[in-house]
Amino acid sequence: MSITRVFVLLLVFVISIASVDGAPQVTSPQQARKPFTLADEIGLTLFGTQGGGPGKILFSPDKKYVAVWSERGRLDVNRVEDSLRFYRCEDLAEFLKRAESTKAPLPVFEASRSEIYGDSIDAEHSRWLPDSSGLAFTGNRLAGPTQLFLADLRTKTVHPLTPIGEAVNSFDVRDREHFAYTAYAHGERGAEHREGRAEPPVAIVGTGHSLTDLLLPDDELFGKDALFGTRAPRHLWVVVNGKRVEVKDEKRPVDPDEFALSPDGSSLVAILPVREVPSSWVKLYPPPAPLSAYRIRQGGPAHQFVRIDLKTGSIQSLTNAPMDGDAGWGRGYWHPSWSNDGSAVLLPSTLLQSADTPSAPCVAVLDITAGTRKCVVVLKGPTDARGYHNLFATEAFFAGGNKDRVIVTTIGGGDLSYHTVEYRRISSGDWRPIVQSGDVPSDQGEDLKIVVDEGLNRRPRLVVRQGQTSRVIWDPNPQLDKIELGAARVYTWKDNEGRSWKGGLYEPVGYKRGERYPLLIQTHGFRENEFRPSGLYPTASAARVFAAAGMFVLQVADKCPLYLPEEAPCAVSGYDSAAKKLVSEGLVDPENIGIIGFSRTCFYVLKALTTSSLHFKAASITDGFEGNYSQYISQIDLSNNDGTRQLDAMMGGPPFGEHLQQWFKRSPGFNLDKVSAPLLVVAGGRASLLDMWETYAVLHHFGKPSDLIILNNYEHVMTNPGSRLVSQGGSVDWFRFWLQGYEDPDPAKAEQYGRWKKLRQPCCD
Repeated sequence: MSITRVFVLLLVFVISIASVDGAPQVTSPQQARKPFTLADEIGLTLFGTQGGGPGKILFSPDKKYVAVWSERGRLDVNRVEDSLRFYRCEDLAEFLKRAESTKAPLPVFEASRSEIYGDSIDAEHSRWLPDSSGLAFTGNRLAGPTQLFLADLRTKTVHPLTPIGEAVNSFDVRDREHFAYTAYAHGERGAEHREGRAEPPVAIVGTGHSLTDLLLPDDELFGKDALFGTRAPRHLWVVVNGKRVEVKDEKRPVDPDEFALSPDGSSLVAILPVREVPSSWVKLYPPPAPLSAYRIRQGGPAHQFVRIDLKTGSIQSLTNAPMDGDAGWGRGYWHPSWSNDGSAVLLPSTLLQSADTPSAPCVAVLDITAGTRKCVVVLKGPTDARGYHNLFATEAFFAGGNKDRVIVTTIGGGDLSYHTVEYRRISSGDWRPIVQSGDVPSDQGEDLKIVVDEGLNRRPRLVVRQGQTSRVIWDPNPQLDKIELGAARVYTWKDNEGRSWKGGLYEPVGYKRGERYPLLIQTHGFRENEFRPSGLYPTASAARVFAAAGMFVLQVADKCPLYLPEEAPCAVSGYDSAAKKLVSEGLVDPENIGIIGFSRTCFYVLKALTTSSLHFKAASITDGFEGNYSQYISQIDLSNNDGTRQLDAMMGGPPFGEHLQQWFKRSPGFNLDKVSAPLLVVAGGRASLLDMWETYAVLHHFGKPSDLIILNNYEHVMTNPGSRLVSQGGSVDWFRFWLQGYEDPDPAKAEQYGRWKKLRQPCCD
């Protein structure tokens, strides 16, 4: 063998050592990685939620322990499985110091996967006990009602704090015998509410109920059993010294959204509906955009922060002002919190009634002792020329429980990026920022940091850091070393109006320069700093699976102003300009472009199918908003008429009289005759079917190629493994069929392809 040949083989071997995420991996020159599949994606262990976001890492109040949540999908038992791992910080610090130690410390306690089941686990709102002896969270066992659980570090067990007959919604906890929670009592929701009835009533009163209420009274999300009684309220329970008492207001259940229990257990700070909106609020709190769908209205819905005295039951307003979302500023993250000494309350996103405070949402601190209210920072998201406020959410808390330190994280912009600032109170009483970063809020120690290290092409791993030194504690997905993930990169472009756009471009595995490939546009958000093989949301999207099948996939960040007439045209402009740029670069076949809509972006996709200059070869929409006439009608008296208010703002008024002409121009529902691409319509349950029906029915009636699938679940962002196989797998089959002419040889799919082949045939009346 020649020296040159030996050198070449050695070079190939060295290059193959690097894995996709940069970790060493020894691979022989002949060893090939297997293609990435949907089953691979479902089985990944993630530290955040399926819908994206940072990993949930919680340091104990005494900084001696850290709790780490993770979850994965299990196809073998068809459920999401959560894990809760507790590490001792001393062990992690010692591991970081000893470079010669190759074995990472094990958790001191891992909550058994047989004890924690996934779909209703709420890791985001889990809370340490103040004495650092355990972590409280909500979850369920074997699909039973949601309960409040305690992962107990003392006994290394997980045990319930609430009865199994109640469905817990939210909670706050001080210790094992002092906590508060809201819950539905057994039999107050759905079909259970009708147990014991011999027969249904002869007639019902439909006035004031939505169409969904009336047609689907048992629907898990929307029906609320409206036909057989009023909507069942949640009950607020407080446990003091182990004794449980219900909190009532004039003998009626108190039903708060978010709340925080005071350190001494004597009161709650909570969010409650305003019984009667003061007329002064209409002028005091105008929306940020003149045509905003959400604004304060006399007689309309509104909420405010209040303090509930648990001894007397008295309720006192803390702000004398509405929540930010009620006034059109977009909903923030509303969970309040107390300082450790109980002398101050932090309200993460609210309006304040004060002569010297702007009528914009702010993070506010209320000094209970002095009776003062002060804005830490006024929240201002990106705005357009018309003043649209694009702040998506806010999280804030007292750093270490110290009332003079507040950490604020906002989520906003088209890429839903995180921006964190720490504020400290100065001698004058004002607040000043001291730290800024792109990280998520952290209440970790000054030196030792526990983070999830991940990126667009870098799988998530748990890492301990101190200064410039870092080491991997846990790599939960080593199987990816043997899988070909392909390459993804941040892609930027400008539309015809000069707006800048960003997305993630996933290249076809085995990409060959000079060849043109099909393009699939996936919509509804992009985060460049997270490892999301689906693109972002797993519903309908499967970016790396499509890339493994030989397609370019562009995951587009949302950036258009909501609830305004230009919302959908702005999105279409972004899609058009991106596709044309990729075509001009010689990457994409202009006759082989598909597009996926989910949730809000179903509206954008339908707008694109009826107005875009692109020739879409196939499209799909799943469980979403379509901006058509039937959705307007079905939204009346549903969720405080949120849907109709949005459509009034977007279309210029209701679909009647003088405004009807605007609907003809702006609503895709009145322009479906222009659709030529085969369209897959997927409804997420029966209530969703009402929303999705008009588009499918019109296309089907006029012989245009369309297929309708109704998923038998109530998930919007898919987490259940079986549901994901249907949603994402069906999407992969659909677009490969139309863009590549490919049919999966699985005999179980023969009927599916038989339907689709008929859609290719021209229809005649």
